[in-house]
Amino acid sequence: MQERKYNEGVILAVTEWIVENLDQRLSIDDIAQKSGYSKWYLQKLFARCHNETLARFIRKKKLAASVVELKNSEATIISLAVKYHFESQQSFTRSFKQMMGCTPLACRKKQLSGERQQQLTECEDPCVLCRLESVANSKVMPEILPPPMRSGQFPVRRIDCVMQ
Repeated sequence: MQERKYNEGVILAVTEWIVENLDQRLSIDDIAQKSGYSKWYLQKLFARCHNETLARFIRKKKLAASVVELKNSEATIISLAVKYHFESQQSFTRSFKQMMGCTPLACRKKQLSGERQQQLTECEDPCVLCRLESVANSKVMPEILPPPMRSGQFPVRRIDCVMQ
């Protein structure tokens, strides 16, 4: 039991250190060396404590920090990619879109109200605030339309279940 508490303490310390150093190049090898654990064991402990991989956690935190900067500064997208040590603007945009659901430019264009703007720095998932803002600003639910048909295609028909 004592070892488990110690391991959790190390993982919490590693997590805090990562959050404080998001603008650094964070490699799993360096983090493992700082923690005193092997790379393999650190990743196993981290995944057990956080329910996600160390690499995904770092990427998610860097992207969340970049959302705050996109909303609060005029920093260019490429400067954010460089600041958070992505290989290129394209890899930054690809990771951003995969993790956040929109491109950095689209994120920047989405305006937040004053209340949600204040919550942005404390929020674990900043995209939730954008979604809440979109729902709050929409007066009518959008109409759901079938996909457009191209010539020569057959219409897709819904199959009703015959089981009662």
